[in-house]
Amino acid sequence: MDYKVNDPIDIERHAKILENKAFYEIMPTDISTNKDHKGGLGTIVERYHFGYEPNSNSEADFAEAGVELKVTPYKQNKNKSYSAKERLVLNIINYMNEYKYDFENSSFWNKNKLILLIFYLFDEHVSREEYKITHAQLFQFPEKDLEIIKSDWNTIVNKIKDGKAHELSESDTYYLSACTKGANKESVREQPFSNELAKQRAFSLKSSYMTYVLNEYVLKRKQTYTPITQDLQGKTMDEFILESYYNYFGKSLTNLCELFDINQTSKGKTFLVAAKMLNSELTDLNKSEEFIKSNTKIKAIRIEANGKIKEHMSFPNFKYTEIVNENWDESELKNMFLDTRFLFVIFKKSQDDYVFSNAFFWTIPTEDLAEVELVWNKTVAQIQNGKAHDLPKQKENRVAHVRPHASNALDTYPTPYGEDVVKKCFWLNNSYILEQIKKQENASN
Repeated sequence: MDYKVNDPIDIERHAKILENKAFYEIMPTDISTNKDHKGGLGTIVERYHFGYEPNSNSEADFAEAGVELKVTPYKQNKNKSYSAKERLVLNIINYMNEYKYDFENSSFWNKNKLILLIFYLFDEHVSREEYKITHAQLFQFPEKDLEIIKSDWNTIVNKIKDGKAHELSESDTYYLSACTKGANKESVREQPFSNELAKQRAFSLKSSYMTYVLNEYVLKRKQTYTPITQDLQGKTMDEFILESYYNYFGKSLTNLCELFDINQTSKGKTFLVAAKMLNSELTDLNKSEEFIKSNTKIKAIRIEANGKIKEHMSFPNFKYTEIVNENWDESELKNMFLDTRFLFVIFKKSQDDYVFSNAFFWTIPTEDLAEVELVWNKTVAQIQNGKAHDLPKQKENRVAHVRPHASNALDTYPTPYGEDVVKKCFWLNNSYILEQIKKQENASN
């Protein structure tokens, strides 16, 4: 081992030898040519470059230096930008022990306070041993991120303390999440304050946060996103955001546009107001640093004088030729709902104006995601049966439906059966969104 095991800087130096090498170049020749080679890419780095056997110890991989090794992929997108290919899975959450400690003494912090990130570029056209390592560097959470990560850890642990480990969801938190980690749905564990078994989960850094780390710290991209705040003032991120909105409750949309110097004729004025109420320097809250890293999306919603919502809530278009090759558990739609938190900002019609009335965070309930699954399954079946023009309608499901999402009738995608059909996407029903708003209002009264 040509490095000092107790020196983080020297460990990083040794790691940088890997840059611009493919994984097969790290392995002994007799093993790299063995097509039956098993084990992950991280195992290759640990065993053949750093000279130690992979383990599941609770301490960091380089215990004497306090450095945890993580090998993780990124990809180049169609627009030539780069993003993390997946979340970064850290250590398994031991429900029976984790709640006993504070953050500074937790298993998460003891193992992950200093991480050696080794990034490789994913390429679907080559075998995994041919993937090329491009960057290796130490990563320590910036102070402003660490404050939010501590809050996320507390959110997870508090759910365990409340006997709700079985209700943990990745959308509960901002940067640090509790992702499922097991061979199948039968991978469950006991929890200390409930008799109900909970899915095995691991602490992980969300893919949205890892994309930020990749571009800001690893690829050295210039920062272009505006932080919401440099100081949470001892509050959680949720508390800080919602308290920022409290100052504007009851104000009309017209008055708010005047206050923030927003054009009254602007098509997106409601969304702009929602961003400015939180930080007057923002023009798009979905591009704020914290919202990017936590995969939180803002939705400005108008409720009309008759108590209804005109618009359904749309999501990105799907391609007919791609969705038929997905399965529900790995589908873009399911993972979007599991990974995303929404901030609903509500305006209600009053006479000739809209009045700001509420703001709250929302994630889709598990039982309602099951309804979305029904819509998704029927959508895939209809496309496979040559009926991409006839997909689930609003009246068929309480939660979601499919409808066009295109600039005009000529804005199409090809189908697996050769016909071009207008672009479509999944939508949450306006009646369902209203139901969620009323449920939140009733819970807070």
